[in-house]
Amino acid sequence: MVLTVYLDPITINCRKVLSGLDLMGIRYETKHVDFFKGEQKAPEFTKINPMATIPAATDGDLVLTESNSILQYAADHAKDESFYPKDLKKRADVNRWLLWEAATWFGVNYTYVVQNVVVPELFKGQPDQKVLDEEKPKFETAARTLDERLAKSKFICGDNVTIADIAVAAPMHMHEFQKSGFEKFPNIQRWIKEVEKIPAWSNRQKAVENALMPSRAQTNGTNGATNGHSNGSVRATINYTKDLGDKLTEIYFYESPNAEGIHEPGDDPHEMTFHDGWSKAKDFHEDVNGFAVKDFKSSHSNWEDGEAVQKNFYPEIVEFLKRETGAKRILVFDHTIRTAANNAKKLTDQSNTSQRSPVMLVHCDYTAESGPLRVRQLLPDEAEDLLSRRVAFINVWKPLNVVEERPLAMCDVNSAPASDFFKLYLRYNDRTGENYVMRHADRHKWYYFPKMRPDQCILLKTYESDESKARFVGHTAFEDPTSAKDAPMRESVEIRTIAFF
Repeated sequence: MVLTVYLDPITINCRKVLSGLDLMGIRYETKHVDFFKGEQKAPEFTKINPMATIPAATDGDLVLTESNSILQYAADHAKDESFYPKDLKKRADVNRWLLWEAATWFGVNYTYVVQNVVVPELFKGQPDQKVLDEEKPKFETAARTLDERLAKSKFICGDNVTIADIAVAAPMHMHEFQKSGFEKFPNIQRWIKEVEKIPAWSNRQKAVENALMPSRAQTNGTNGATNGHSNGSVRATINYTKDLGDKLTEIYFYESPNAEGIHEPGDDPHEMTFHDGWSKAKDFHEDVNGFAVKDFKSSHSNWEDGEAVQKNFYPEIVEFLKRETGAKRILVFDHTIRTAANNAKKLTDQSNTSQRSPVMLVHCDYTAESGPLRVRQLLPDEAEDLLSRRVAFINVWKPLNVVEERPLAMCDVNSAPASDFFKLYLRYNDRTGENYVMRHADRHKWYYFPKMRPDQCILLKTYESDESKARFVGHTAFEDPTSAKDAPMRESVEIRTIAFF
């Protein structure tokens, strides 16, 4: 089962569903519906949910339009039954709290979220104190009910977390700012701290706070933490390459006397500004900017076994890219795993080429000539027919842990014309390959996505046959000066694909 979920991740019920699905390890894909732009009222969405509310989910011909029903359906497909016990009495208790949340708890919290968060932050208005005063007795009655229950157990329905905890926590996801008076209820305070320790919950929090509390995000950096980011950007040095005109830029991957005195890439370091791209994440598109960031949750976890990656992960990539790009056919032809174990590996080391360290060089993987050549090498019998139509090379870059150091950065194609690229010749024993490297220009606009999670990915356009679209994106890893000294080493997988349209 792969659910398709229509949502805006910053809303209470959408965040509830995302955290619940992540907790249970359910595979899903998302379709963004911008709540504050009213996209849930658009005809294409009301065909799915006539009530014009989000979230909604589909699984084949099944349509679910209530957040708790989505959690219940997903829980019945989860491998771990503890999230929604099959024992009838235990399940009835979970159901009771799901119904209570929807009928009572959501409403009394929603008033405080709207009045004390949304109105002042997004609408620049003042809370309506009369509305808050009227809501207070109802909130306190409901909070007392929950507090008394939590006096009996660690979580709402016992000592193990269930979907009831996720559902009831969701209306409180801005509890630090909604000023509803939770400090009067010690058991709720203790319990919400336990919920916030759950990665499936905590991983979603910063995006919510950044969206609903923009003034706070601007003060602390757009990733919502006092980690050295200023106005959503950092300064760092990256390795461009000098263009020496007639002298070629080369790398040799084998011992050769011809390698003496060559011009190698990366000899022109420059300090550049890297903009935090999260606030514009949904605006980036691989056909316009040369890159895009997407949600992509995979069930695969065995990255050391190359055959398993090809057998289990490649098909997920194929279906994902077909949905995202509209391509008729996707060919996955290579992948690279970048882990701590390979950190010291040299770029020219040709042993086990699927295992690499992050590349600290501004580059693009293909050129105007090497892209079509690769199609001819991989699909010799079909190449001419395929190349008569649109062809695009798209790399899927996916972190394997939360990215806390050496993030990937992309240069917006709109700031980097074709004249900024020139060829890097890759000399192998049996062939010569081509990449692009880039000469420096102050106009280059760089973006990165700090704290990327394993359920997200970046699409990189490394070749495009249609000259009206973004064709080549320069990209590089870089040393983030705000990374903690003991930050875990970045690990990632990069899948190379060809999309045929």
